[in-house]
Amino acid sequence: MNDILYTVATDKNGNLIKAIDAEKGNVFFCTVCKTELILRKSGKKGKGTKRPHFAHKTLTPNCTPETALHFVFKNLLAKKIQNHIDNRLPLNFNWECKYCYDQHSGNLLRKIKTVKVEHNLTVCQPDIALLDNDDKVFGVIEVVVSHKPEESVLKYYHDNNIILIQINLQSDQDIDKLENKVLKPDLVTTCFNPKCQKCGHFQHKTKMTIVDGECWKCHSTMKVAIIEGGMEHGESTFGPNKFTKQEIEFARSKGVIIKQHYSKTENEKYLANTCAKCGSFAGDFYLFTSYLAPASYGELPSETYDMGYHCDHSEEIL
Repeated sequence: MNDILYTVATDKNGNLIKAIDAEKGNVFFCTVCKTELILRKSGKKGKGTKRPHFAHKTLTPNCTPETALHFVFKNLLAKKIQNHIDNRLPLNFNWECKYCYDQHSGNLLRKIKTVKVEHNLTVCQPDIALLDNDDKVFGVIEVVVSHKPEESVLKYYHDNNIILIQINLQSDQDIDKLENKVLKPDLVTTCFNPKCQKCGHFQHKTKMTIVDGECWKCHSTMKVAIIEGGMEHGESTFGPNKFTKQEIEFARSKGVIIKQHYSKTENEKYLANTCAKCGSFAGDFYLFTSYLAPASYGELPSETYDMGYHCDHSEEIL
């Protein structure tokens, strides 16, 4: 973690003020312990000089720069959210989904009417609680400097269908990056994909790519169907032998020849992409290197189709 300084204080009227905007001769107080601070602002720049900051006149036990950073960022964020609510403005954000590994984006305030700081939920007090039109906690924002939410708190959020939005801070300079930190939080515990009716987990998108490649043997044009497993499948790819009946029918409707072949290596029969001219097939081992990778670089024509959703957890149960 980077060196954290007290870069925000309150003035005599209780207003937050940044050290870079503060003027010497005025009185400043700590946002956490409320004791008087000294402005450290030399005006010098360059290697070895510290950026403008505040320091305690007298050290206060249990008051740390980390605590101050947490307090200031949390309250500035809550103020920003309230301003968006009052003016009916969207607050858009995006995140990499930990469930389906896709990028999601949306309006943070689409269902939110009220924002509360340190809202008491009995078992915990989230940094910021987002309440809906029924005054129910729809989501929470946890600002993490040094301590992440405990497992019991995470379980409470999960069991009560409360979306957790986590923003991790590394430096007091993150205060100046508040807009970007909100735009792309570090964790969001929801997904736009539907949940599995059997196990309740979020499902994953299934994507099929059909590549206009070349037969390895006769070099004729050959359509090859590939399903990209994504991270939930170890970033693997697989061919028709692991397709569902519906996926096989779809590939065939797009001109892909899928036939059963015998593999001497595996000593078994399996379905594979097949050349219409010479009957040779493309083994799964070469699907990525010979077809999918070149297609992703634009070296081969291809089309990608959404094939619906699947649940790995239900497949494990079966």
